Amino acid sequence: MDLKPWDPWREFDRVREEADRVFAQFFAKVQKLHAARPITFFPTTDAIETGEDLRYFFSLPGVVEEDIDIAVEDRVLVVRGEREPPYDAERVEARVSEWRYGYFERRLDLPAEAEPDALSATFRWGVLTVVIPKRKAPEA
Repeated sequence: MDLKPWDPWREFDRVREEADRVFAQFFAKVQKLHAARPITFFPTTDAIETGEDLRYFFSLPGVVEEDIDIAVEDRVLVVRGEREPPYDAERVEARVSEWRYGYFERRLDLPAEAEPDALSATFRWGVLTVVIPKRKAPEA
């Protein structure tokens, strides 16, 4: 039990120290991203959880399967790659251009029950599906 009288400045210092820690973590992640190639787009993603696994669906139309890299780094699922335009962008001018081309990267934190060593992935019709089994709960 703390017998010191309440000091609002001590409480303010504690909150400031916690905010400094959170901002330092955030900016370290941003700096790590910018140290790599510039990201031109983020693929839209759905994530679902079943009783047995976690499933992630990445919308990657126009991406060649060989240009996709899937990794797990510090319990973070990382999907990266590149999408090239289906025409020679240096020789022609697009009249309408709504797709984003270039380097992409998507990072998703994995929950504690995920077993990333057993990850499997399929790529069909422009959709990358990543399945990560969940650790089985210990039997009582």
